[in-house]
Amino acid sequence: MVTTQVNVPALENQPISILIVNIRPSPKLGAVVAYVDVKVGPTTLYGLSVVRNKNGGYFVGLPVRFGTNGNKTFPLVEIDEPFRGEDIKAVLRAAEEFMNFRE
Repeated sequence: MVTTQVNVPALENQPISILIVNIRPSPKLGAVVAYVDVKVGPTTLYGLSVVRNKNGGYFVGLPVRFGTNGNKTFPLVEIDEPFRGEDIKAVLRAAEEFMNFRE
């Protein structure tokens, strides 16, 4: 496999739009309460998971691929700071609104 890195200059004063494309409740009972698809600029990320932690709060898990033995996971997407914090907060706000609406 050959990989190529391309540096694209940042656009000054151009905000990146974040659009929640779809939110769906988890079909199974457990820590994952919902799955979210998000459009960030021109890129769509499928399968972010909204997970309830042990303290009752929530966090967003980015998509992963499980290894052959099922114990190890490998990230499919990484979001760098400062975008990660803001993107994740936007996804959590939308998911909380959705979950409150459903209750």
